[in-house]
Amino acid sequence: MRILLNIVALLVVAVLSAGGAILIAVNTPDGRDLGWVAGAAVSGYLLAPLLLASLSSFWEVGRSADARRGERRLLLVTVGVQVLATVAMCVFTVATGAAWWLTPLFLVVGVAAMAAAVALVPFLRRVDRARPADTSPPGYGRAEFRRDLRRILVTIVATLVGGAVVMGGLLALLAPDELSLVLRYAPLLAVMGGGIACVLVSGRLGRRIRDLVGGDMGRADRIGKVVVRNKDISLSPEDEELVAPFARLSWVSQVYQLAWVILFFVATAALQLFRFADDPTDPWPMWFVVAFGAALIAVIPVTVIQVRRTRSFAVAAEDRAPR
Repeated sequence: MRILLNIVALLVVAVLSAGGAILIAVNTPDGRDLGWVAGAAVSGYLLAPLLLASLSSFWEVGRSADARRGERRLLLVTVGVQVLATVAMCVFTVATGAAWWLTPLFLVVGVAAMAAAVALVPFLRRVDRARPADTSPPGYGRAEFRRDLRRILVTIVATLVGGAVVMGGLLALLAPDELSLVLRYAPLLAVMGGGIACVLVSGRLGRRIRDLVGGDMGRADRIGKVVVRNKDISLSPEDEELVAPFARLSWVSQVYQLAWVILFFVATAALQLFRFADDPTDPWPMWFVVAFGAALIAVIPVTVIQVRRTRSFAVAAEDRAPR
C-alpha cells in the first residue's frame, strides 16, 4: 500500500511539474536559456513536501529528544527549499519578463503541498504500520541476494518487453513512421524499471533498520554516524548491541541505493542526449548531463568509502561472533 501511495504521489508531482512547465512557457516571452531555474523552483515546491511526508511517516519522529531534533531539522530543510524556490522564481520572472503572478501562484502551490504533506503524515504512518511485521533476521544472506537479483532482472526484462509491445502498438496505430522510437525508449523504460526494483529492495532493508532501532530516527542517526561516517561518538550499551546488525543491513542498503541512482542517471542522461540529437541548437540537455554527471562522479567515491567502512563493521562483527 505504501509503495502504491508513493507511486501515486510521484505521478501527481510529475503531472503538476509538467503543467507548471507549460504554464511558465506560455507566460514567458523569452525564458528558454533560464528555463532550468524555473524547473528547479517547481521541483523544490513539490519534492520538498513529498520528502517531508515520506520521512515523517517512515520514522517515529517523536520517539526521543534526538528524533524530535531531527524532525525540526527536516522541517527547516523543507521550508528552506521552499524559500530558495521562491527566490529562484523571482529571479526567473525578473530576468525573463515572465508574468508577475507566476511566483505567488507557485508559492501558494508550495504552501498547499506542505500543508497536505503534514496533514497526510498520520494517515501514511497508519498505513505503513498496518503491514505485517518483518520477522527476518537482521542480516542479508546469499539466498536473499539471489532472490532479489532475480526479481531485478525479471523486472528489467518484463519492462523492456512490455514497454516495447505497448509503444510499438501505439506507434503502429498513431504514427507508423516513428516505430524506430521503440528502440530508443523501451530500453530506457527497462533501465528505470531496474532502478525502481532496486528502490524496493532498499526500502525493505530500510524498514528492517527502522524496526531494529524501534523507529527512532535519532537513534538510527547516532549509530549511523559511528558505522557509516566513522564518528567517535559514545554509544549506550543498548546501542552498541545494535551496531553489528545495523552495519550488516546498512551496507547492503547503500549498495542498492547507489545502484538505483546510477540507473536513474543512465536513463535520464540518455533521454537528454536524445533531446539534443533531435535539436542540437538547445544546449540545455548537454548542460544537464554534464552537471548531473559531475555530481554523480563526486558522490560515487564518497559512497564507496562509506560502503566499505560499513561492511568492515559487519565483517568484524561476524569474526567476533561465537562459532
